[in-house]
Amino acid sequence: MKFRFFVLFTTAWLLWGCSTTHDTCFAVIADTHLNSGIPNTVAELTSIIRDINAQDSIQFVILAGDITEFGSDEEILIAKRVLDLFDKPWYIISGNHDSKWSESGCNTFLETFGYEQFSFTHDNIAFIGTNSGPNMRMAPALIPRESMVWLEDQLQNLPAKRPVVFINHYPLTEDMSNYRSVIDLLGTKNIQLAICGHYHTNQAFSASGIPSVKCRSSQARGYEGPGYNLVTIRDKKVSFRERVVLPEPDASFTHTAWYETSFASDPVVITHDTVPQPVYGESLSHPNLEVIWSILDDSDIGSAAVADTTQGIVVFANTKGAVKAVNLQDGSMLWTVQTGGKIYSTPAISDDKVYLGSTDKNVYCLDLFDGTVLWTYPTRRSIVASPTVMDNKVFIGGSDSTFRALDAANGNLLWEYTKINGFMESKPYADESQVVTGSWGNQLYSFHPDTGHLQWVWSNRHRGRMYSPAATWPVKAEGKIFFTTPERKCYALDARTGKTLWEAAGGRESIGLSANGQQVYVKTMFDSLYAFKTAPRTAISTWRVAGGFDYEIAPSPVTVQDGMVFVPTAQGFLFAYSEQDGSPVWNVRLSDGLINYAQPVGRSRLVVSSMDGYVYLISYKNDGLQ
Repeated sequence: MKFRFFVLFTTAWLLWGCSTTHDTCFAVIADTHLNSGIPNTVAELTSIIRDINAQDSIQFVILAGDITEFGSDEEILIAKRVLDLFDKPWYIISGNHDSKWSESGCNTFLETFGYEQFSFTHDNIAFIGTNSGPNMRMAPALIPRESMVWLEDQLQNLPAKRPVVFINHYPLTEDMSNYRSVIDLLGTKNIQLAICGHYHTNQAFSASGIPSVKCRSSQARGYEGPGYNLVTIRDKKVSFRERVVLPEPDASFTHTAWYETSFASDPVVITHDTVPQPVYGESLSHPNLEVIWSILDDSDIGSAAVADTTQGIVVFANTKGAVKAVNLQDGSMLWTVQTGGKIYSTPAISDDKVYLGSTDKNVYCLDLFDGTVLWTYPTRRSIVASPTVMDNKVFIGGSDSTFRALDAANGNLLWEYTKINGFMESKPYADESQVVTGSWGNQLYSFHPDTGHLQWVWSNRHRGRMYSPAATWPVKAEGKIFFTTPERKCYALDARTGKTLWEAAGGRESIGLSANGQQVYVKTMFDSLYAFKTAPRTAISTWRVAGGFDYEIAPSPVTVQDGMVFVPTAQGFLFAYSEQDGSPVWNVRLSDGLINYAQPVGRSRLVVSSMDGYVYLISYKNDGLQ
């Protein structure tokens, strides 16, 4: 009889994951990729929720990112409606699909779910989860600067011996550009386990000594059916079991444990590789550069820093919604203004005014000298695009299918085009004859700057939105519009008609123009930098060089000054090349995160900002390259 009871007890424990009140039992759901165009993704998640609700032994649920496919407002609201079917506590973090292509810059995710990271204690175990990007701009994953500040605070307040389970969408490996900093933080406490998604597979590995687990996607594709992982912690022993949910009554089943480990008696010993951690900020040393000043903000800088060299003021904005101005000469703070949403819009400065958009659905005009809000213009949805100011007009796209021209003096609407396909992220090109900008609806638009008359629409023959000319900042020279697309192409269009004159392999989303307008510079995805002549009606390259930046996906604009081409990268590097022949001059790593922009400000100086909170004023040697 005792033997029979033991068999039944063990069988039940294997099937349901845990069965006693002394166990910690929770579910991990990863990579649901809810897609408004594919109803089956919603149906699969709904069936999983019903299965979890039916199991009294499951105490809470963790959703490990990539909740949606594109991070759209519609998909996030669908996710909230479905997840509210849970009758158990659930905790959610975002993944790259929720953040990179988000029309709200993840602001809707924050507003809908109420948080972007979580921390709670269950059975004397601390569970800590952080969001990860890339936020808005294509780059490797990065736990945002504000989340790093939050994580440090959470860990400081934990008892030294309390076991910590860390959850992030990405693994704590080179997949995440600031993984070493994250691991070092976790190593200050009793980190025992890290859980992630992203790779749609069940796999155990070690992250610098931390026992780590990748969890399968909830989708049925590639599996026996939709599913998730049951995690049981009993007497410091941890087991992961895959639960498969099938439509037939009582057909769902739980596999035996595919991974087991134990919490160690002592804290995990962190074992980094032998490569030393780079030094950033004012302590950075480089033979060709001098850091005049640097700032490390307490939040991601979602927009590039911009300098007004006449007044000596640098303006930048962050993902906490703050706009900040500092003195160009010494970096001292001048003023701060708070908006109601994250900011990814690159500020534009004109006539002692600062213009930018916020995900709080407003366009702002601020006084350059004291930050006073002079006017706001409300829109229907978030703004992640950047403004261009010309002839007392502010040109800016939104996430409400609208491109607008506003009066720079008072914010009055001059004209609008309300039929944009997809949302807008780019900074428009503008001159007296046209305004050109792209969208995530796979299209590039040209408008008359005075009337808003639609002059032409260029559509990529590839219909997927991932090929959209949306993140690139278009440039114009010799009667042609130049831009790049994520299909790894560079295009030249007739500026008057929008007809494609030539296309060339290479590129992705980064482009720049020489000071004399005779060359257009294109950074490719695979370690090359091209210089194309702008005058011919066919693609003719002046030079092509190996960039030295390896695999590269940052959409940051290429800039020029002093006969040098400056190329920012997603890994925190800034490269400098000769305009004449592309020969490398120098490179420097300024942060763990994407370099937003390297803004020339004269006198062989650049204002450089990074996604993970750094702003620099650097001076460099030009060695007579002008």
